[in-house]
Amino acid sequence: MASLLPFVPVSALLGFVLLALVPLRLRRGVVIGVGVGAAIVPALLMLPVGIVCVGGACETGAVVTILTIHVGQLAAQIAMSLDPLSVVAGITVAVVGALVMIYAGAYMSEEPVGDLRRFFAYMNLFLAGMLAVVLAADVLLLFLGWETIGLCSFFLIAYYTKRPKAVAAGTKALVTTRVADTMLLAGLMLLFLATGTTRFDGMLAGVGSIDAWHLAPIAGLIAIGALGKSAQIPFHTWLPSAMAGPTPVSALLHSATMVAAGVILLVRLAPLFAAVPEISACVAVLGLATAMLAALAALLQTDVKKLLAFSTMSQIGFMVLALGIGAPAAALAHFAIHAVFKSLLFLSAGIMSHGAHGDTGIEALRGSRRRQPLAFWTFAIGAAALAGLPLVTAGWYSKEAMLGAVLSSGLWGVPLWALAVAAVVLTGTYSFRVVFVAAGRGPDKSIAPWEGLAVWAPLVALAVLAVLSGFLVDALIRFDGGTPSELPWIATLLGAAAPLAGVALARHLVVYPQLLDQLRAKLRHRKVFRIDSLYYFILVRGFRKLSQVMAGPGGEQAIAPVLEAPPIDVVKLVAGDPIGRALVASATRLVKAVVAAFDPDRIDLLWMRFARALGRAWEHVHRIQTGRVRDQSLGLALGFAGLLLFAWGTSWR
Repeated sequence: MASLLPFVPVSALLGFVLLALVPLRLRRGVVIGVGVGAAIVPALLMLPVGIVCVGGACETGAVVTILTIHVGQLAAQIAMSLDPLSVVAGITVAVVGALVMIYAGAYMSEEPVGDLRRFFAYMNLFLAGMLAVVLAADVLLLFLGWETIGLCSFFLIAYYTKRPKAVAAGTKALVTTRVADTMLLAGLMLLFLATGTTRFDGMLAGVGSIDAWHLAPIAGLIAIGALGKSAQIPFHTWLPSAMAGPTPVSALLHSATMVAAGVILLVRLAPLFAAVPEISACVAVLGLATAMLAALAALLQTDVKKLLAFSTMSQIGFMVLALGIGAPAAALAHFAIHAVFKSLLFLSAGIMSHGAHGDTGIEALRGSRRRQPLAFWTFAIGAAALAGLPLVTAGWYSKEAMLGAVLSSGLWGVPLWALAVAAVVLTGTYSFRVVFVAAGRGPDKSIAPWEGLAVWAPLVALAVLAVLSGFLVDALIRFDGGTPSELPWIATLLGAAAPLAGVALARHLVVYPQLLDQLRAKLRHRKVFRIDSLYYFILVRGFRKLSQVMAGPGGEQAIAPVLEAPPIDVVKLVAGDPIGRALVASATRLVKAVVAAFDPDRIDLLWMRFARALGRAWEHVHRIQTGRVRDQSLGLALGFAGLLLFAWGTSWR
């Protein structure tokens, strides 16, 4: 079964090549067929692998080497791994990706053919990159897939290129995650230098031989990279803006794939973080803070897609908390369950907003229970799983597994568990607030709903999994090498009461909406509760005060001649500081000296001249393509005569 792994991402990659690089005009149906078909094949390949491995008939831990690169004494490998993590994450990504792409075939069917082709090309490339991330057995393949999904996320979030907000949202996501990715690359390079291998098994085997003073920075840098991709504090602000993309993009990127890539990386390197408890504690605290802050922000939202975005941040925060306290198996189980019900929520919300003339406001969804009954009830099932209603939803079992691991984690387990239960109450409140509003009375007339297998099949399949897959949680935890936690009866009772209390609070807020308005008004006057202003109050304002103190009186005039009028931000930064002035002046002179040696860039100029000459030559050659029959006949005749002359010449002895 391990030999099948290299072929899993191939079909999605071929779908990208056919749709993006083949210079042929394709009909709308062909574009949809290629895009959807290329996304279904990985699921068909992963399902038998998962069935055989769960049954214990496959060799877990097997590694399939794709390419080996020898550099001196070092040998870098690009390989895929068949282990519990790759099996669970690969099946989750492939199945959810296939269902989302089937839905996208109907959702995006009215787009222009060119835009439709671009959409499915990027979605297939994104799926191939994510499959490479979850199946990778080495850092080279993982980072290649990691950067691929980051680039594709920009193109997909900014899919509506004529909307400035969409382009700005894509740029924000790209820049924010690139900062974190730089830290990740640095951490992986340091880990490679310390262990001498690019394979994860070799790296983890060599963790014990690394000095603690070197291991802590390595784990910290890798943790920053993972937290950035998963939209955790302090990298959390890019995800709500990313809702500017189409609904299938939100369902795929923000349920089982891009935002969960950080969780996959932390699970893969769990032994590394177990060796650095200080970094693990920081990871746990940041995860819990994100879970609570994002849950509060979701409660205050008026747009259903932004509510679901903050919900994703909160749920990823629960997983990061479980990873920080040393329960990677519980986090992986919740990753699989969360991917199911969160993609179900996004897809159902897309249909309900379509019935409300494209309006994604929560109040605009009133009457959805009558207008789109299937979408409403599947959304309600997804909301129940998100809230974790006891015994009847999959979310209950996966959350209980994480809460049990937190409670039994040691001295700080009880307060962490109590705060996590409070976040569960907020989860039930914001998720069922949408359900109660959509169930209320509203206008009966709406846009004609979508119909057909491509619409209801993904919704029904995901709804069934959101209910029944909870019985697989313990099996998933054992399969990944963990042990399900046994909770005391009082903790189990309180955990069951938390989502029910959230549902009751949601009903109260729907009946008395002025309470939520008052809460928004109070928090609006306290800027610290505004997500984007946290950066200003914590970093920017303090940094400006420090710069002013360092500058002193007349600092700007004193430094201006040295820096030759640099930008005002640089002046404020180093004005009046002799050390800063010397550093900036030295850096400025160094940059000028280096740039002057390559200005102008002769090689670049040569390539540009070659490109312009090639373009002019093509224009001249293009003129002979007149489209007239006589010209084509003349060309055929001359070519035939040339072939005869060539054949006659080669017959000489």
